[in-house]
This record gives sequence, structure tokens and C-alpha cells, in this order.
Amino acid sequence: MTIAAARKAIAVRYRLLDYIYTAFHRQSATGLPILNPLFFHYPEDANTFGIQYQFFYGDDILVSPVLEENSTSVSIYLPNGTFYDWWTLEQIQGNGSYIDLTDVDFDTIPLHIRGGAILPLRAESANTTAELRKQDFVLWIAPNATNQAQGSLYLDDGDSLEQDGISEIAFTYDNGKFSMTGSFGYETDVQIKNITLLGADGQQTMQGPIPLTGEHSAVFDGADSSNPPPFEGAASHRSFSALIGTVAGAAWLVL
Repeated sequence: MTIAAARKAIAVRYRLLDYIYTAFHRQSATGLPILNPLFFHYPEDANTFGIQYQFFYGDDILVSPVLEENSTSVSIYLPNGTFYDWWTLEQIQGNGSYIDLTDVDFDTIPLHIRGGAILPLRAESANTTAELRKQDFVLWIAPNATNQAQGSLYLDDGDSLEQDGISEIAFTYDNGKFSMTGSFGYETDVQIKNITLLGADGQQTMQGPIPLTGEHSAVFDGADSSNPPPFEGAASHRSFSALIGTVAGAAWLVL
């Protein structure tokens, strides 16, 4: 149903609001766009030049919508590199070729995390941005082929034209070692609840809390291994919606 697709996409959008807010901040400072065609990130891959319907949401989330009416499958292009299925966190190796996704629920937008990314997510979704800003963060580390990743997070009060303080935080991961550095001028009680490391053999989660008020480092060695909580809005059953549901969901994700 259209409502189910919209709810699912809105839940994704809200949890990723700080990720895309960070991209907007970078765009305002550098001009780098927040939405990109594949060839923007893979200019050496001529196969990406003609791809019209897949795009990157921010730098690291590949969106591959199902656009054919009543279809539950789609052929998507994955450039050479490591990717992770958004909904299952399964690692997938891209080989510069098309792969077929089947049994895609009508209320689901196929999403993949690009290897080499660290994504800041709110631990839970919310009905308003005011409520969302009270939620703690979680980090998802999606290593690339060299077992490295990086990401960023920009924080301010979300309202003022003139900010009293901002935080520009950089996250890095290098072969087991996680680091958080940057500037921490925005005062907040919100923390990082946990950090989940994705991989070919599953996920490893390091529990927090980690304050967003200063530098931090940690090593993924003997940390508690467990799956992160299910992504809010995920559906385990097939929904009998039409194409409009997926299109509406994609619009809510981007807007």
C-alpha cells in the first residue's frame, strides 16, 4: 500500500536526517551536491555514464528503485567495490556488472551502503524533527576492501541563523581501530549509543555510550557481537501495493 511505502521511507529518512543535513552543510560550503549519479563517484567506469534511475543519496547510500508497475524485481548496477544491503546488512561484492534483485516488497526501496562509509543514524525514528533531536545516535561502519572507512557528522541547534556553537566531527576506521576527532562546539546531551561494524561474516556491535563532546578511540577486538536492532519501518511480509507506493516512498526519502 502507498501508506506502508511512505511510512517505511519516512522512517529511513528521519533516522538519516543528520547524515543528509551534514551533506547539505558541505554543499553550502563547497558546492558538492547531495544527490549524485553513479558516474560522479565512478568517473573511470564508463558503464555508469548512461544509468538514469540509480543515484547516490549523499555520498554513500545507493538508491535503486523499482519503477516498473507491479514488479517485484529490478536489475541494478554495482560498480567494482564492496557494498552492503541496507535492510539485511549483508555484504555484497560489486564487480562492475548488473545483478538482479528479486522478491522486492512493494513497500521497499532497494538501498545499498557503499563500502568505506561510516553512517551516523539516530537510534530511533520520530514523528517530528524536534523529537528526533532527542534521540541518541548509532554508527554503522561499512568497511571497504582494505578494511577502512570514514564518515562525518555536522551538528548545530537546527534553528538559528547565527549559531552559538557547531560540531564538525570526523569518524575513521582502519583495520579494527575506530577514531572520532574534530571540533565539538555544539553542546548536547545526545550520545552515540553503539557502533556496529559490518562485515562478510556478520556484524559486531560495540556498546556505548560515547559522548559527542570530545575525541574518542576504540578497538574492535573482543567487543560484543550481536545484530543491531531491526531498522524501524522494515516489513517482513509482502505488501500488496502498486507502483505509486514505491514512487511516493522514494519522494519522501529525498525531499
